[in-house]
Amino acid sequence: MPRLRRLRALGAALALSVVTGIAAAPVAASAAAPVKTPSAPAKLPSGIEALAPYVAQTSCEWVDKPGAIAFGALLKATYPDTSYGVTRSCTGTMSSEHYDGRAVDWMNSIRKPSQAAQATAVLNWLFATDSAGNKYANARRLGVMYIIWDGRIWGSYNAAWKPYSTCASHPEASWDTTCHRDHVHFSLSWAGAMKRTSFWTGSVAANDFGPCRTADLNYAAPYRALNAAKCTTYATLSAPAGSPAAYAGLVKFSGAQLQSGASGNAVKALQAALGLTADGAFGPKTAAAVVSFKTAHKLPGTAVVDAATWRALLAAHKPAPPAAKPSTPAAKPATPAATAKPATAKPAAPNPLTQYRDTVLKYGSKGAAVTALQRRLKLPTVTGTFATKTQNAVKIFQRTHHLPVTGIVDRKTWTALGA
Repeated sequence: MPRLRRLRALGAALALSVVTGIAAAPVAASAAAPVKTPSAPAKLPSGIEALAPYVAQTSCEWVDKPGAIAFGALLKATYPDTSYGVTRSCTGTMSSEHYDGRAVDWMNSIRKPSQAAQATAVLNWLFATDSAGNKYANARRLGVMYIIWDGRIWGSYNAAWKPYSTCASHPEASWDTTCHRDHVHFSLSWAGAMKRTSFWTGSVAANDFGPCRTADLNYAAPYRALNAAKCTTYATLSAPAGSPAAYAGLVKFSGAQLQSGASGNAVKALQAALGLTADGAFGPKTAAAVVSFKTAHKLPGTAVVDAATWRALLAAHKPAPPAAKPSTPAAKPATPAATAKPATAKPAAPNPLTQYRDTVLKYGSKGAAVTALQRRLKLPTVTGTFATKTQNAVKIFQRTHHLPVTGIVDRKTWTALGA
C-alpha cells in the first residue's frame, strides 16, 4: 500500500476509534486530523449553572424553542455540512423533549469517519473542564440535560455514559436511527431551551421545571414562564375498558394544545371526536369544526384546542354510566296500610320543542322554530334565522349524539334535542 494511502487509512481509523471510545471525560483527538469546535462567547461569567436535573416532557408544543434553535444553528455554523431538527408531533406512546421543542437532533453518522470525528469534537468541547476548574463547563452553560449517541446515553443527572436500550445487541445499520448512530440527540433543560443560560446571556440561569400537568389531563399547557417549583407527578390517564374509540383517543391526548399547522395522532383523535376525516392534519376544515364546537359550548371562538376545549370535548363524549341493576322489591307488610288519598299531580310543563318535531329546519329557515332551536343549543345570539353559526352548532350536536351530520334538523335531531 502506498505511504499516502496508509496515512489516510490510519487517520480515518484513529477518528473512528476516538468516537467509539468516548467517555464523560474529554477524549484525546487525533493529531493527524484536528477538528474545529464551536466558539463560546468571549465574555462568560465567573459563576456557572449546576448540572441540569432531569425534567421530563409534560406538554405537546409545535414550537421550536429559542435555545434549541440557537444550539442547532451553532452546530451547523461550525460544521456547514451538517443539519439539525427540533420539534416533532406527539405520538402518545412515549416521552421525548422533541414533543415540547427542547431536543436537537444533529445529523452525523458514526459510519462516516469525518462525521464521527465532528461528533467527538463537540462532545469533548461540551465535557471539557474550563479555566476555573468547572467540569462539563459548556454542557452546563448550555443546559444540556442528556445526550444519546452511538448506542449510549449520557445524563447530566448522573454524569456517566450508559448503554442505550438494546443497541449493544443490534450493530446492524437498520438500527442506526433507533440507536442514534446516524445523529446525536441533545435534550436541553427548560432554561437552556428558552435561551436563558449563561452561554447565551452572560448570567447564570435559575433552574426551571417548565409547565405542570393537572390531574384531569394527560398533558400540560404550553410553556408560559419560568417555574422554580417541581411539578406534582400524576399517573397517566386512560379511558375505562370498553369506552368508544373516540373517547379513548380524547383521553389519551387530553391537554395537548393543537392549532392550525399541527399534525399527528393527537390531531387524528380530535378529528375523530368532531366527526371529521381523521387525516392527522389540522387544516381549515378542522379549524372551522373547532370554532363551531367551542362556540356551541360557550368557549372563545378561536381555532386553538386548549385545556378548556379538551375538557368540553371529554364531557361531550364521556360514556353514560352503566344502568344500575334493579333492587329486590320490598316485602309486602302483613297489615295493609291505610289507603292514602291520591295527590292530584300537577300537569307537566309543555315541552317548547314538541310542537316542532315534524318541522324540518335547514340553512335559510326562519321563525319561532329556529328561535327555539337556538335557545336549546344555547347559542350566544338568538336571531330566529338559521344561518352559518346555527348550522355549525347543529352539525356539532349531531356528531356528538352519533346522528348523521347533515346540518338539517329533522325528526331524529329534534328527538335527540328533547322534543
